[in-house]
Amino acid sequence: MPDRTDVIVIGGGVIGCSIAYHLARAGRSDVLVIERNELSSGATARSAGCFSHARSDRSTIRMISRTRAAIGELEEMLGESLDFRQVGCVRAVVGEERERELLDMERCLAAEGLPVEVLDAAAARDLCPWLEVEAARRIVFLASDGYLDGARLGHAYARAARLLGARIVRGVAARGALVEDGRIVGVKTDRGELRANWVVDAGGVWGAEIARWLGWGFAAAPTRSHYWITAPDGSGAPGRPNVQLPDVRAYLRSEVGGLLVGLQEPRSRTYHPLQLTADMADMPLIEEEHDLDLLVEQAGRLRAFIPDVDRWGFAHHIAGLSMYTPDGKFLLGPTPPLPGFLVAGGCCGSGVAGSGGFGQSIAELIAGTPLSIDIERYRPDRFGDVDPASSAFRDRCAAARSGKSRGRVDEVA
Repeated sequence: MPDRTDVIVIGGGVIGCSIAYHLARAGRSDVLVIERNELSSGATARSAGCFSHARSDRSTIRMISRTRAAIGELEEMLGESLDFRQVGCVRAVVGEERERELLDMERCLAAEGLPVEVLDAAAARDLCPWLEVEAARRIVFLASDGYLDGARLGHAYARAARLLGARIVRGVAARGALVEDGRIVGVKTDRGELRANWVVDAGGVWGAEIARWLGWGFAAAPTRSHYWITAPDGSGAPGRPNVQLPDVRAYLRSEVGGLLVGLQEPRSRTYHPLQLTADMADMPLIEEEHDLDLLVEQAGRLRAFIPDVDRWGFAHHIAGLSMYTPDGKFLLGPTPPLPGFLVAGGCCGSGVAGSGGFGQSIAELIAGTPLSIDIERYRPDRFGDVDPASSAFRDRCAAARSGKSRGRVDEVA
């Protein structure tokens, strides 16, 4: 490991590895990613991997579109498929407010040149035989949507970055920041000091700990996301589209012959950002009795859309943490008080889908070139001074998570 480099990226998840790839791709290969665990072993490995373009702001749509383009680049460079399943997505809404939100999303999608097809209930059932949406006010199909394995994408970014000259080192824990004359100049690690011109906080749910070294409150809270996987009974046949049902806070996609079923909690659970274990695998994120009650309650609401839900066998339960902001939007860019320090976090459960946009934006900020995506809405300091450990702030972040599938956290732009 060198003692000096141009850019240090703290965190080897899908976002950190994307940053290394995009920097090296732009010709800035003097990049070092440090990761204390295995690459993409935290939130990235637990992600549902859904690519949903149905957003109400064009910047987020462009972040996701950049990831789609990066997947093609990686496949060509590495000479292998990343197995992105572009199966499309059916989104059905019943409530009047949900319909207005969907129409807003459609206008943004149209402005970005992404086709939206309006369906009737029969057409939706042809795509998903178990789906009953006769009561829906509006049903649309987004052909550009799909899913892939988040960890596989993270490792592909890492391999491509290394081929382009970037260095990625595992088993190195960052311990603090080196600051001189009001500028960050490096990082203290358990293997010595590393000096750099730029330091990027891509620490995921540990991002608040990194920000605290600099006396800055990271404006996001570690918030639980979880989903269930059903038994492989054929309900998730290959090629079937993802399904989003905002009125009941549910999303579904195929998974090894069964279905991955995301059921968002009415009140999402948050965690103290400065009291996390060093490895997400050691975090107690599942409470079996509580979660089973939640499954029974929310699956009951699904019956209106999925009459066969009671016959599904729920075989696996997966939980992880994502950093959610109070408005459900990313944290991306510089922190004005400290030159040389950039933030790439607050992924709000969309880190895999938005990873390409994160990487490209950080690379352009460091190069000083015009930004391809307007990231003003993602300013890390937009909430002012915050205490990310306070109950009041964490409650705001939990509300953003709970409202995500309904579109409430998006703004029209």
